[in-house]
Amino acid sequence: MREGLKNILVIGGSGFVGGALIPTLIRAGHAVTILNRGNRKIDGVSQIVADRDRSEEMAKHSASFDVVVDTSGYTRQQVETAFSAFGNFASKWIHLSSAAVYRETPDRLPAEDDSLGGAEIWGAYGLDKSRADEFLVEHVECPLAILRPPYLYGPNNANDRETFIWSRVLTGRPIIIPGDGSVQFQFLHVQDLANIITHFVDADFGKRAIYNVAEPETMNAEAWVKKVAAVSGGELKIVSGKDHASDVMARRYFPFRDYSCALDVSKLLRDFNWAFEFSFDDGIRNTISNYDIEALRQVSPSSPDEIRILRNT
Repeated sequence: MREGLKNILVIGGSGFVGGALIPTLIRAGHAVTILNRGNRKIDGVSQIVADRDRSEEMAKHSASFDVVVDTSGYTRQQVETAFSAFGNFASKWIHLSSAAVYRETPDRLPAEDDSLGGAEIWGAYGLDKSRADEFLVEHVECPLAILRPPYLYGPNNANDRETFIWSRVLTGRPIIIPGDGSVQFQFLHVQDLANIITHFVDADFGKRAIYNVAEPETMNAEAWVKKVAAVSGGELKIVSGKDHASDVMARRYFPFRDYSCALDVSKLLRDFNWAFEFSFDDGIRNTISNYDIEALRQVSPSSPDEIRILRNT
């Protein structure tokens, strides 16, 4: 049910997610204010310049918004500070969480009611994000939506992931795939995330809505490399990490850890019959179309460990 046009505060908003979310909210007719450190001016929105880690700065800007969308809350303290400043006035709170909040779930994909605390592989990030979620569930009185994506991708991704593959394929450098390449990955195009957030801005979802949000397709590391490489038109050369890099942590030579990151998204599909704008194949073509191919050759230099591993193959 659509509730009408709203006055929305987006905490964050100047980065990868905001680049898709803010235009989507504006196209939906909403009035958007962003709160961040003011590193970049964004057309079509009002801006509050504040450091979210400083409670006194946040308190000075306390105001009423129909919906608060927090895209950059990484710790309990950060979300507590934001909620103290804006929570008493908001009629809806939407929090961008992460797949990293879940503890290990061997042999199955984690679902929304699984235990939080972060798998050990994610370190402090997973633990901090889970504590942020727990604070919101315990303290937010207005309707609350918590959205948990796995890996995001799309144009202007600040993480060197798709560009990592393209830069190597286009310059003839081999790609080292960790282990035996069998760990499972799952993705969500940043525009689909923007569409989902906008849906929750507009929807009447009751008191609590916690959803894993991702395209249903999962793929192993080798399949991901091949799909991403294929759209570049370059020649892919693969080196086995199991054979040549078993003593090196995967993140030293590859964009992801040698650890599966995928979610059970059946609740999202069941409750909303959600239709994604992008399949992964369409989304990766959309992503590379936003880059200059020649520039992609230069964006991702080889790491020292990568150079050493390849020298010994």
